[in-house]
Amino acid sequence: MTLPLDGITVLDLTSGPAGAFAGMLLGDSGARVLRAVHAASPLYRDGGFAVWDRGKEAFEWDPEDASAEEALARLLPGADVLLHDFAPSAPQQAMFAPAKLQAAYPHLVACSITAYGMRGRWRDDPPVDDLVMARAGILSGMPGFRPAPVHVPHPLPSTGAALFACIGAAAGLLARESTGRGRIVETSLLAGALLFHPKVVAEGVPPLVFQTHPSGSAPFYSLYACADGEYIQLGCVHERFIARASEIMGIGELVAEARFDNVRRGDGMTEEEELRDAIAGAMKKRDAADWAADFEAADVPFAPVRQGPVVLDDPQIRHNAMVLALEDPALGATVQMGAPIRFAETPADPKPRAANAGPFPDLPPLAVETAPTADGRDDPPPLAGVRVLEITNLIAGPTAGRLLGDLGADVIKLEPPGGDISRPIGRNYFYNLNFNKRSFCVDARKPGGREAIQRVAASCDMMLANLRPGATHRMGIGADVDPDLIETHVTGYGLTGPYSKRPGIDPLAQALMGLSRAQGGNGNPPSFAAQLAPTDFTAGAMATLGSILALYSRRRGGSARRVDSNLLNAAVVLSSPWFGRWEGKPERPLGDSGQHGTSAFHRLYRVADGWIYVAADTGEAEAALTGALGLDALDPAGEGHPARSPLARAMEEAFAGRQLQEALAALDEAGVPAAEARGAASELFLEDESAHRNGLVTEACHPTAGRMRIAWNYIRFRDTAPSAARPTPLLGEHSADVLAEAGADAAEIEALFASGAVLAETG
Repeated sequence: MTLPLDGITVLDLTSGPAGAFAGMLLGDSGARVLRAVHAASPLYRDGGFAVWDRGKEAFEWDPEDASAEEALARLLPGADVLLHDFAPSAPQQAMFAPAKLQAAYPHLVACSITAYGMRGRWRDDPPVDDLVMARAGILSGMPGFRPAPVHVPHPLPSTGAALFACIGAAAGLLARESTGRGRIVETSLLAGALLFHPKVVAEGVPPLVFQTHPSGSAPFYSLYACADGEYIQLGCVHERFIARASEIMGIGELVAEARFDNVRRGDGMTEEEELRDAIAGAMKKRDAADWAADFEAADVPFAPVRQGPVVLDDPQIRHNAMVLALEDPALGATVQMGAPIRFAETPADPKPRAANAGPFPDLPPLAVETAPTADGRDDPPPLAGVRVLEITNLIAGPTAGRLLGDLGADVIKLEPPGGDISRPIGRNYFYNLNFNKRSFCVDARKPGGREAIQRVAASCDMMLANLRPGATHRMGIGADVDPDLIETHVTGYGLTGPYSKRPGIDPLAQALMGLSRAQGGNGNPPSFAAQLAPTDFTAGAMATLGSILALYSRRRGGSARRVDSNLLNAAVVLSSPWFGRWEGKPERPLGDSGQHGTSAFHRLYRVADGWIYVAADTGEAEAALTGALGLDALDPAGEGHPARSPLARAMEEAFAGRQLQEALAALDEAGVPAAEARGAASELFLEDESAHRNGLVTEACHPTAGRMRIAWNYIRFRDTAPSAARPTPLLGEHSADVLAEAGADAAEIEALFASGAVLAETG
């Protein structure tokens, strides 16, 4: 049994976390990864690089050397994929000019990772996660123990960019199987940030109301302290779970009162604080372990809030092979993250980091027969012709389907009569995550409904589902029924294992793996930010990558047929620099109790008319920052948290009297990386010149919502036609077309509609 990328060679010329992580994911999937070692990317790198550099062969290549391009020319004829992360204006970009690469190496899939894209006013700014999140509006949409903007401790932009780079590379390889031609692929940390912050506006879509309570977005979807001081995260997404939980707490009669109807449905705030107080009072009466036992027995979605090494002992994490022992040549014995995307037939087997930088590789040229383009026209989208049956709700599954649709796949969203759980609420994210899809609505309880689903499934290349394990099998669809159908499952905890039957929801994975503790900050309670749903979005992107790799494996006669992506593994991905055990492993840096940042030099500061994020992460930048503010040398540590040191407080005073643009101009002149913490409203991004110059915005006309503007094109392919850009579908809008394409005749389709087995909303 082989992994999907066995036989593929990746040339990793990157020096930042996103590129290193991307190379690791491709290596975990079977590729041979050759990593360039030079001054900016030494052999043994600290922190998360101890994980991200695993399994790669190292060789010396200096991008500053006069012979760098000549040396590169010896490698590229034998490489399938190139990864690089040079800034758009860096002189090295001349080596990777698209026209040059396409002419000399037409087989090559070349992927560039920048901070903000190849165009626009920020294009050469440093790739710092916190600055990218500030500009993307993420920090200003966050709940906290003070009003937003609030520091986010998770590496969202780099994680998203790494996944997008891999998705782009895999999609390019898949398309190459048909054309023989590679692709030029571009993504950025800004695109990676957008994965976690869906942007959409439309005339008929109410503006997004951002969560303000730091414990959670709804009373039964929040964190609560127990009698022993430990915390429990509840994740009750519908009234059935709420009823069970409230009965166990002894507040069932109160919660059932009519005045709480809108709170239970999740579409109103009336009486919310009273309900929160009632739950908090009940939870304080018993220890966390007692609540956990009762909630588990009643199938109530919950999780204990954890932090530190205890997460390594989690039985589901171990079952998922996410605890990996590797002997590192520099660190000795390590325990680190396993391969997060699982292919059922071919489990990954990651190897340690290279012990040394070997001789310059000798790669024989690839024998790829390249077909000419038709009359010089753009290539079709890389997934053109791929048909996907999506059976998903809420965020993680729809995210995967949305990304597949943006790459050109025909994504058919199967919905029950009530639609996706998030459809009736009409939330902002529903319109974003279900863009570029078609809707097929079936009542499987009606005669012919189940058979209609099976018929459409048989017409598809793959099935994408985020149901509990076994649900699709009971529907009569899957690889065991149709061996040619690829199955991708996005679950809470995994398809098998001790937690596999539990309801799996983003806040629970955050709680179990320490993300909510980190978000809370030093000395604060844990905090759950429903606004971000980081494990949902990460798992969705992982499912996209796994799906494309499985399609590629099938195209080459391989065995990958079932893909498992889950929220628990995604939480580990977001924690990879701090998950594990080895000598000198860094601890996860926590923000201060005010949730400003991690130190005086790396944090949010209020100015007279807004907020800025400063990231002075070198000694030179630190000196430039204090000089720009006219401050004498002060103790950057002092007592307590570094972001509350005497120096930090002096900086607060110095910034407070300055106007935003004045402060940013002074820092720019001094060479200090900084960014405005922009507002979170989608309009700010969708109207931004940089977003448009990088092709990150498109428009469509929705039948009921009207003119829709939406963020898309997170992965840009040069000389490639765009995907269909279909507006978010009405419920069952495409039911008749989907059935006809699956072979049903007009009489059969009419009968299914007449019986109520198939439905369609007309607007």
